[in-house]
Amino acid sequence: MLNGEVLFPKARIMNSFFERLSGLMFKKELACDALVFRDCASIHSFFCIVIFNALFIGKDGKILSHFTKISKNKILPPVFGAKYTIEYLNEPVKISEKDVIEVVEI
Repeated sequence: MLNGEVLFPKARIMNSFFERLSGLMFKKELACDALVFRDCASIHSFFCIVIFNALFIGKDGKILSHFTKISKNKILPPVFGAKYTIEYLNEPVKISEKDVIEVVEI
């Protein structure tokens, strides 16, 4: 949720080791709106076919960093203090410094 509004209604939390390892690698599309990784402060785009965006969220819900249009074969710098990383396709989400994201598991 972004400021009380559902941002990714069909997000998938990546729990297993294999899910976390593979992420968007070799995928052309997603069956969900976004992938959510817990306790993840750094990502890469090796073997990613699609261009994607990544939000790094702190434990208080504050947006720590927002990387957009990540192409293949990139290593993003670590975002210290990140509790969640959200990877998503399509257009980048419009956010401001004051926005807060809450990850709600249903």
